[in-house]
Amino acid sequence: MLSSPFKDGVVVLLILLLFFGSSRLPALSRALGASVKEFKGGITDGVKDDETSHELTGTKSGEHAGTGSESKIS
Repeated sequence: MLSSPFKDGVVVLLILLLFFGSSRLPALSRALGASVKEFKGGITDGVKDDETSHELTGTKSGEHAGTGSESKIS
């Protein structure tokens, strides 16, 4: 778009300012920050839950816990 990332950021901020106005921008940025924080928390919880389930089933991260009664297809 423009020659430097800084100029691109300024243009994006000016466009956002025109669309939403100066009174709504702080609320929008707070909501975006809270969403990112919640997403990161969900990702780390998912990793912890995945590690816990592997500990409970006795499998490693690449293995699947099966019953041993799966039939092989010839």
